[in-house]
Amino acid sequence: MVVEVKEITQENVEVLLAKFKKRPKRTLADIYGKLKRGIDGLEYQKTMRNEWN
Repeated sequence: MVVEVKEITQENVEVLLAKFKKRPKRTLADIYGKLKRGIDGLEYQKTMRNEWN
């Protein structure tokens, strides 16, 4: 994210810091299991690995 600041004042710095602190940190748990492909991951891995045999 890019923020352009024309004049640096204590007020501007506090507003920008507050804006960035409001965002919750994302973790892997937030997106775990969200991908729905309609295939079984384990079966897919087995077929890909057996392709080389």
